[in-house]
Amino acid sequence: MELDAIIQESMAIAEEEFYKNKFEFSYSSLNKLLWNPQAFYQTYVLGNREERDDAHLVNGKIIHALLLEPEKFNENFIISPDNLPTGNPKIVIDRVFNHHQELSKNGDERIQLNEFSDAILDVMKDMKYHQTLKTDQQRLDKIITNENSGYWNFLRAKGKKTLIDQQSLEFCKTAVDIIKTDSKICNLLGCNVTEFDNKEVFNEIPLTCNVNEMPFGLKAIIDNLVFDNDKKIIYINDVKTTSKELKDFPETIEFYNYWLQAAIYTSIVAARYFEKFESGWMIQFNFVVIDKYFQIYPFPVSHNTLEDWINRLTETLRVAEWHYNNKRFDLPYQFANELVTL
Repeated sequence: MELDAIIQESMAIAEEEFYKNKFEFSYSSLNKLLWNPQAFYQTYVLGNREERDDAHLVNGKIIHALLLEPEKFNENFIISPDNLPTGNPKIVIDRVFNHHQELSKNGDERIQLNEFSDAILDVMKDMKYHQTLKTDQQRLDKIITNENSGYWNFLRAKGKKTLIDQQSLEFCKTAVDIIKTDSKICNLLGCNVTEFDNKEVFNEIPLTCNVNEMPFGLKAIIDNLVFDNDKKIIYINDVKTTSKELKDFPETIEFYNYWLQAAIYTSIVAARYFEKFESGWMIQFNFVVIDKYFQIYPFPVSHNTLEDWINRLTETLRVAEWHYNNKRFDLPYQFANELVTL
């Protein structure tokens, strides 16, 4: 079978698996579908996912963990050592480590760098690295050093944890300390709730809901939910970091489609806790924003604005339904339907 035929068959199988189970759109997946349907297809249909390590995304994750789930910080993050190898030695070790991970799935019990001499030599040969040396042992001596063995052990300890540097950690710790000293922000997030406050606080809570008459659902992991039983208000608080200033955040909402995130979160919470709203409860959505100068402000979203965003979400879901039902992921909706003129 030719390579093209194998690739097409593999894609067909992946697509069949995707449509076999009901898909649930998150903010990130729906935003990607609007921006670049082909990227959505690669990521969510074919399963070719790539980890994002953008600084603002990583900082946001760190702050969420330190502020909302500090007990889980060490489960999800690992600090980068100061003496990481660089250049070709790092490339060799990374490739050999990936090889080790694949082999370990099939029962290979080797765990130390010096146990993979053949793989090291093969990678070095492919890279044409140190091939002028006379012996294989001389080549191995360039890679199997104390420093490189330490990096190998670090990779083993890292696992699926997010790698962060000390500078990022210090920035995020400062931001969290400032939040904790701001009584208004702490009260909003329910940081110091006691049994006498008549409030319930949920952090990093996963929620899902169905979408009426559509073949998919919605899902989210909401940063912070606070149920104020006295005021009958559910506060949905989303913590954001920005490399800009606070005054620029309203523009950022449109640029990154954060309105879509707010609408999805609100819709899911309204569906999940509908019985509360039948008895008079309300929703208050807030973007809690930390800018590059450690200025913090909770941007409340008015009910009129939130209603407008939910109406926009409804239109957006119709676009998603068109892509989903027609299995069209080649162009954004407006281009695929020739709705754009100049």
